[in-house]
Amino acid sequence: MDNRSYWTTSALAPAEQFTHWRELICEAFLALTPESDLRDGFAGSVTQWRLGEHSLARIESQRQVVYRTEAAVASDPIGGYYANLQVSGTSLMVQHGRVATLRPGGLAVVDADEPFRFEFGGDFRQLSLFVPAKTLQANGPVRTATAIDTVTGVGAAVRHSMETLARGPMRESAANRLAAHAAGMLSIALEPSILTPVRSPKTYRTCIDDIEGHLTDEDLSPAATARRLGISVRTVHALFSGAGAGAVAVAGAGAGQGESYAATVRQLRLERAARHLADPAMRHLRVIDVATEAGFGNVASFHRAFRKQFGRTPKEARE
Repeated sequence: MDNRSYWTTSALAPAEQFTHWRELICEAFLALTPESDLRDGFAGSVTQWRLGEHSLARIESQRQVVYRTEAAVASDPIGGYYANLQVSGTSLMVQHGRVATLRPGGLAVVDADEPFRFEFGGDFRQLSLFVPAKTLQANGPVRTATAIDTVTGVGAAVRHSMETLARGPMRESAANRLAAHAAGMLSIALEPSILTPVRSPKTYRTCIDDIEGHLTDEDLSPAATARRLGISVRTVHALFSGAGAGAVAVAGAGAGQGESYAATVRQLRLERAARHLADPAMRHLRVIDVATEAGFGNVASFHRAFRKQFGRTPKEARE
């Protein structure tokens, strides 16, 4: 995709950075009012892709509160919604008396033509997909500021689509189709019957699904999986040790039940990297990009683990 715009505060003097941030997010999105105590140096950037009647933005910034006021809505209506996917850090989305807490992998929707508030307690990264109102309102009122399940099902497909769009490169026509597809799936994910799923017993397979859906998360850990699945960390460890009761015996991934959580994560990341290296459609990616896409933060450790697991280097696996 070459239909990209980019804004950043990095080129300005520290004392001017937050003022510039207030201006640039209004240019990139809509009339917003950010506030922060970080006035003597403020890091922030927005990368935005135009995708037909949709758009996707990647925001990287620091501690702040962002307001969309009634006056701003009246002066600058845009007729749409933003679906915000938390990549790192934590945020709160507040609208219509509801509050959604978004941690990495968390997704929720906000109506841009109603007042709202976002709160970011520290450094964060977030993806934001703009969707025209007609797409989401076709099935009735939209429940905003409500967390969408992104571990499995339609919500997971929306998350993966947004992540794919942000990674690129992709032909503009293909990117536009994927954005429209993501918006359509989002409207389904917001259906009341899906938005409030009936909780099922948590099994080893459920944990594997969660890990596979969050392999690139910086905070992937037993605690993070436990939080998303609504179980204790002890239960997570029991599921991987094979000590859980009843449903634990469900077959899992290649790592095999009985492996620790950490060993399973490493195995799944290596398997993902091996698939990407063998895929002709991904030959444009460097080995370091493949490592990052698989969730490895250190390329040297990736090389060592890959050779140990497969008996050859990543470069040899690609040949």
